[in-house]
Amino acid sequence: MEMMGWGAGVVYGNPEHLIVFISGYGRPGQQTFHFEGYATPFPQTKLFLRDHENVQFEKGILGLTENEDENLEFLRYFIKRIGAKRVTFVSGSVGTHPTIVWGHKLGVNDIHLIGPVTDMAAELASPRATQQAFFPVRDFFNRKMAEGYPYANLRAFTRDNADKVDCIDLYFGREDPIDSEQAAFLQDLPHVRTTLYHQGDHFRVPMFVQRRDPDLANRIMAPTVDRPADLRKAGKTAPIELGYAAVRLM
Repeated sequence: MEMMGWGAGVVYGNPEHLIVFISGYGRPGQQTFHFEGYATPFPQTKLFLRDHENVQFEKGILGLTENEDENLEFLRYFIKRIGAKRVTFVSGSVGTHPTIVWGHKLGVNDIHLIGPVTDMAAELASPRATQQAFFPVRDFFNRKMAEGYPYANLRAFTRDNADKVDCIDLYFGREDPIDSEQAAFLQDLPHVRTTLYHQGDHFRVPMFVQRRDPDLANRIMAPTVDRPADLRKAGKTAPIELGYAAVRLM
C-alpha cells in the first residue's frame, strides 16, 4: 500500500474500476483501514480512507485535506487522475453517513453500506447511544444536530439525488432493530436495494459479508452494476431468497 498522508492509502490495480473503502469508527489512537484484509483479492485500484478524529471526516483526511470541501476535491481529483470508468464506495457503521453524501455529490456508480447510519436523531435515541464506546459519536452527532446540519437525516438528500448513483446496496441483520430502523429511511428509494440477513446484528453482519457470504464481492466483481430503479420499472420486485439472507426491493 502506498500511503497518502496518514489518512489515506492506495493499492494500484485496474485503473478502470476504483473501489474506495471508507472506514467507520476506530479506536482512538488505533485507527486502522477497515476492509484492508477483505480487499486483498480484488484486482481493481483500491483507495482506503480512515478518520483520525472519529468525526466522519469533518476535519479532513489527515495529511491530505482539512475539511469536507477538500475531502470532495481530493476524491474528485483522484477519480479523474486514475481515469476510473466505474467507482464503487464501500463502508460500514458510522462511516456510511459521509459515504452516502460523498457518493451522491460525486455521482459514483455503486455504494455498499454495511449496518447503515442514515439519521443522527434516531441513532441518538437508540440504546446504542447509551453505550460508552459510542460516546464520541454521540457527542459529534449532538453537536451537528445543534448546528442544524442539513444532512442529519439523509432521506431527502438521497431521494433528491437518486439519479446520481446507479445502486445503493444496504446490508444489515434482522436481529438488529437499530440497523433496521436506519435502513428504513432509505430502503424504499428507487436506487436502493436491501440484503437482509436472517441472523446477525451490527457486529456479526460485517463478518458475514467479509468472511463468508459472497454477495458484496460478487457485486463488486460483476461487469455491470444492477440498477434497482430499472428493476422496479420492469416489475422485478419479488424478494430473492439466498438461504442466509433475502435480497429485497422494498
